[in-house]
Amino acid sequence: MGNTKAKNNSNKPKQTGKTVTSVKKQNTVEYVIVNILCLFVFIAFAYIAIMSFVQTSVFDSANYGSEIILYQTDNIALNILFTSLFTVFIFKMKKHCDFFAKVNLKYMHIGLAAFVMIVGLVWIFSVTSVPAADSYNIYETASQAAKGNYSSFNNNSGFYNSDFYSGYSYYNFYPFQLGFVFISEIFYRIFGTDSTMPIQVFNVMCTAAAYIGIVNITRLLFKKRSVEFITILLLAGCFQPVLFCTFVYGNIIGMCFAIWASYFLIKYFQTNKYLLLIPCAVLLVISTLAKYNNLIYLVAFVVMLIIHTIKAKKWQSIAFALAICIAVVGTSNLVIMSYENRSGVKLSSGVSQAMYLDMGINDSYMAPGWYNGIALNDYKNAGLDAKAANAQAWTNIKSRMNYFGKNTNYMIDFFSKKIISQWNEPTYESIWVSKVKSHTNELNWIGNGMYDGSIGQFFELYFNFYMQILFIAFAAGIYFLFINRKTNIETVLLPLVILGAFGYHLLFEGKSQYVLTYIILMIPTASFAFECILNGKYTKIKEFVGKLKEIPDGKESEKA
Repeated sequence: MGNTKAKNNSNKPKQTGKTVTSVKKQNTVEYVIVNILCLFVFIAFAYIAIMSFVQTSVFDSANYGSEIILYQTDNIALNILFTSLFTVFIFKMKKHCDFFAKVNLKYMHIGLAAFVMIVGLVWIFSVTSVPAADSYNIYETASQAAKGNYSSFNNNSGFYNSDFYSGYSYYNFYPFQLGFVFISEIFYRIFGTDSTMPIQVFNVMCTAAAYIGIVNITRLLFKKRSVEFITILLLAGCFQPVLFCTFVYGNIIGMCFAIWASYFLIKYFQTNKYLLLIPCAVLLVISTLAKYNNLIYLVAFVVMLIIHTIKAKKWQSIAFALAICIAVVGTSNLVIMSYENRSGVKLSSGVSQAMYLDMGINDSYMAPGWYNGIALNDYKNAGLDAKAANAQAWTNIKSRMNYFGKNTNYMIDFFSKKIISQWNEPTYESIWVSKVKSHTNELNWIGNGMYDGSIGQFFELYFNFYMQILFIAFAAGIYFLFINRKTNIETVLLPLVILGAFGYHLLFEGKSQYVLTYIILMIPTASFAFECILNGKYTKIKEFVGKLKEIPDGKESEKA
């Protein structure tokens, strides 16, 4: 007993500032709001976890390039068997905790980063993917801008896929993409315009950095070696973002910078050192330039900063919330204005969120709420008149809502399929994004094996099982945070970002690749769940098992 207590006490962190283990009474406003948010997160991901045992969303192999989703029924008995075996395995591993406790976590950090870098570099050079569709539009613009050529900003200039946009410049529809054009142009000015491989290599570096960021966030939140150790193992097993590095787009870069922005914000909440807000703001600005959807992080940050202002009476928090809103939106607009000045072309305001909502609540040949061209057509049909296009979009939205109201069963089926098509497609298009494209070099055995061989079949099965476990652990982690009274603006920041992504892509345009960058945000909370499960006392279960053992055997009764 004495040794056990000593071990437990050694795990307790020093009480330095406000942390999840502090004994200071929690602010009522904080407690109420974060637990309401946790309730929504728990409901959403408990549903996804349950559905992941029942079915899996897969791409139709007969129409693979078209991204058509099929809903494949799972073998529930097999899923339960694998989960049971995994549970037995982790409890068996608990016996080796003394060994794992001696492992140097710094070396594990280095090992994780090196592992991600090696796997990522091997993969991108095995398939040498060439960009297409939107990513090629960006490549064309950025590589030409690096040479001082801005012709792709002009209408009817014969730019890539111009017929699809009726001759209008791509950036009249999507001016927000100029943030990633700006980042790409820097790369092409430094490394040349002949290849996108420098950006793919940077994607790999950003993935490794993002993983280390998640580990450091875990350390800030839970301050326990065991939780940090489990996080490293879970990250090492999460290959989807690594495989996604072939995609020459802002997803991975934006994910990395947003995660590190989250790290500095959490550290600010724990220490109240306002200088930490500077790197937080800079990183978030770069993140949203790379991927404008990372405004989801901005919203989560603002919500938590408002709560922090009320809780800690730190008015600098609300001032910072206002400042980052101005910085993020303002920087994006400055980049657009810069390209307008350099090209001499005044761009249209682009497709609005109302048009994206119109698209997101309608059917698609891919899956409910996936890309269907409605937003683009709203804008084109209005002659790029944003006011007229928005009016049409809102008319369509009201009509669609009325239809949902009169057909409740259809509405439930629509949104449930939309959720499952995104979150329960366990590859998250990480293989699809390179398989459907051309390649500069002939595929080697790794590329061929992943696309059409046993390697790919293995990874599809593995991803399905991995995500089942992660969804269960994440939902359980939210529950354990609540019952252990560890829900606060620090521990709930990443779950709030995930909830924001869930809600946004529930209503607006959806795709499984859009949620890929959020799956690793679940890992700290999932790791906390594993730690709680492994160190649970299970007193009632042990008492029940003990009573069963006391029941006399039938043969012994006969002998007596």
